[in-house]
Amino acid sequence: MDLHATVTTPESGGDDSPPAQMATCASARAVITALLHPLKSASQHAETDAHLAVSELISNALRHGGGLTGFKADLNPDATRLRLQVEDSSPEPPRSCPAPDPATPGGRGWAIIKRIATTCSVAILPGAGKRITVTIAI
Repeated sequence: MDLHATVTTPESGGDDSPPAQMATCASARAVITALLHPLKSASQHAETDAHLAVSELISNALRHGGGLTGFKADLNPDATRLRLQVEDSSPEPPRSCPAPDPATPGGRGWAIIKRIATTCSVAILPGAGKRITVTIAI
């Protein structure tokens, strides 16, 4: 079973990387579905949460992070946790709106991610940008 999937972007790459392609929310959700579908232990709830989390992470990278520069998804060795990593070109950490206006869309993504994730971390990358890593129980 393949427990690792990577979607690279034009800015990433490397000798052993697949051909560069820009990750979209839909392509990232497809990667997650491919990772989780073979697992009998993966619940529909976990897959839905993972799809929502990755959509928010990528949307935030595109909207607030200066553009998506990397995406990676994999399972831990016993396939009980999904790890998502999203990189963007901004060193600014994500923020939650203290009290988003219920009548206005947006401002809830980071709070949603933190609620869904088992763990969540932000690392500033050398040079520029950041990597957000979240794990989700399967």
